[in-house]
Amino acid sequence: MKIIKYVIVSPVRNEDESIARTIESVISQTIRPIEWIIVNDGSTDRTKEIVEEYARLNSWIKLVNREDKGHRAGVGPAQAFNEGLGYISKEYEFIINLDGDVSFEPEYFKNIFSKFALNPRLGIASGKSFYLENGKKVLYRSADYSTMGPSKVYRKECFIDVGGKLAENICWDMIDDIKAQIKGWETRSYKDISFIHYKRIGIKQGNMIKTHMKSGQILYTFGYHPIFMIGKVIYRAIDKPYVIGSLAMMYGYLLSWIKRVRKYDDNELIEYLRKKQMERMKIKWF
Repeated sequence: MKIIKYVIVSPVRNEDESIARTIESVISQTIRPIEWIIVNDGSTDRTKEIVEEYARLNSWIKLVNREDKGHRAGVGPAQAFNEGLGYISKEYEFIINLDGDVSFEPEYFKNIFSKFALNPRLGIASGKSFYLENGKKVLYRSADYSTMGPSKVYRKECFIDVGGKLAENICWDMIDDIKAQIKGWETRSYKDISFIHYKRIGIKQGNMIKTHMKSGQILYTFGYHPIFMIGKVIYRAIDKPYVIGSLAMMYGYLLSWIKRVRKYDDNELIEYLRKKQMERMKIKWF
C-alpha cells in the first residue's frame, strides 16, 4: 500500500480515564497520521495535562484548548471538531473524526484505508463499535451502511462534498452519511474491523430509558418513515434494556408526532432517507 496522508481531529471533553488509551492506540498504528489536532472542549479534569505530555513527546500531536461552554450533546463535539479544522497545516487525503474514549489494534487505520483502495466510491468508513460489559466485548449493532460516530474516516473529496465540516446538530454523524449518499458516495462500517468505545453510545446522555425515548424523538425530527420505525423498534427489542428500550423509543417518536415537533430543515435529506428506508424494508421483508 502506498503512503497514506491522513489527519485526525479529536474533540474531547473530560476524558482523563480513557484519552491515554486512545493516544497510545494512534501512536501504535502501522500507518501514523501526519497531524493530529486534539481539541480540548473545556475539560475540567486532567484531560489537558495528559494530552500536553503526549504532545511534548510527539510533534505531530497538537493541543487546542477551548473555553468551557458546558455539555452540549452532539452539537458541542461537532463545533469543537469544526474549530479544530482551522489548525490543520498539512495536505491530506483522508480526515478522521476520532473520539477520546476509544481504542483499537495497530492495523486499524491500515485496514480501513485498504477498503478505500478497493472502492473509489467509498466516501466515509469506520470499523464496528464494541463496548465492554462484564469484561467482555459486545457489538453495538448497526446497519453496514451507517458509519460509527466515534471513529469516522472521510475521503477528502467526500468530506468537501458534504460541506467541508460537520453539521452542528445532534446526529451530525447520520447527517453526513446521508449527504454523502445523496452525492453518490458509499458509506460503510466493516465487521472485520473493530474498535472499543469505552462509553457505550447513549450512556453518557443519562438514564437508558430516557435515552431511548430521546432517540425516538430525534428520529422523528429526521423524518423516519413510520413503517421503518416499527421495523427498527422490533429489531432493537433484543438489545438492553430488552423490549422496554424499544417501547420507549417508539413512545418518543409518537409523542413527537402528536406534538407535531418541527422536523430537520432539509427536505432533500428527509425525502432521500425515507426513500432508502422503504427500499431496504422491501429487500429485508419481501
